[in-house]
Amino acid sequence: MKVLFVCTGNTCRSPMAQAIFTHKAKEQKLNMGADSAAMSLTYGERVNPKAEEALRKLGITGFSHLSQPVTPQLLEESDFIVTMTWQQRAALAAVADDGKLAAFCEFTAGGDISDPYGRDQAAYDKCAADISAGIDCLIPYLKGRFGGEL
Repeated sequence: MKVLFVCTGNTCRSPMAQAIFTHKAKEQKLNMGADSAAMSLTYGERVNPKAEEALRKLGITGFSHLSQPVTPQLLEESDFIVTMTWQQRAALAAVADDGKLAAFCEFTAGGDISDPYGRDQAAYDKCAADISAGIDCLIPYLKGRFGGEL
């Protein structure tokens, strides 16, 4: 199964979610993959160095990703799509199957995942921690929903 994580520019939040999800799925020996994309038309930008540092602090190294926009093909190929904000979920609902669409706030008590772009390292570290906590709730949900397919 494949999960698509979506944020604004695909250089901070969604790539961190992709890396954290992939790391945790591998640790649990689950047949789950992930990708990430942007609501904006960004192509080929590297992951923000502060996001890479936040991942390193979580023990995730060697992650490489270049930004890409959400496309109809990515939406179709994904079994489940998770946005960083409720507003992004609402925007994608016009073009994606609502049954496979969710916002991170549906898996956390903390609401939307705040965008750390332009802020200090502490904001990126908190963002990564919030994403990690959400993924800890997302994986059991996916196991329950798609259990036979994992």
